Amino acid sequence: MRLLPVLVLTVLALLPLPVGAWETYRNPTSGYAISLPGAPFAVEERPDGQGVTLIDIAGRGQIDVYGAENTENLSPRELEAVLGEAERIREVTYARRGNSWFVLSGYYHREGDDSDDLIFYAKFMFSADRSRFAGFEASYPEGDRARWDPIIEAMEDSFRSPR
Repeated sequence: MRLLPVLVLTVLALLPLPVGAWETYRNPTSGYAISLPGAPFAVEERPDGQGVTLIDIAGRGQIDVYGAENTENLSPRELEAVLGEAERIREVTYARRGNSWFVLSGYYHREGDDSDDLIFYAKFMFSADRSRFAGFEASYPEGDRARWDPIIEAMEDSFRSPR
């Protein structure tokens, strides 16, 4: 009889995250748009008004969505290099780019956290004149990949560049 609860919990852990209704988020300042999942995320507006942070209510991951002026006139490759060298990133395992966008993914450690490695995924898109960029960054435990990857893929598919 003890095996049944363990089996049920194992099966539940492998199921996709239950996601409530999706909504399109449009940032009026930057002009980017992206579809955001509902539950099981708490949504917090960024203080600068440039985006939102979605926090998994179970505390296992986070998604940051934001836009900014490209004050340093960085190219997509230059911004990619800056992000790829961030101190928290342990390893970049995937990188793709186009003329006005790039994607980085891999592993990093959360400071002060000795638990599982976290997967990170970041996608950035630039406006046509490169005066603005928008991005979303997700981080979640490697053990939750099967549950998170479909959410990240849906967000990536809906992401539209700033105007």
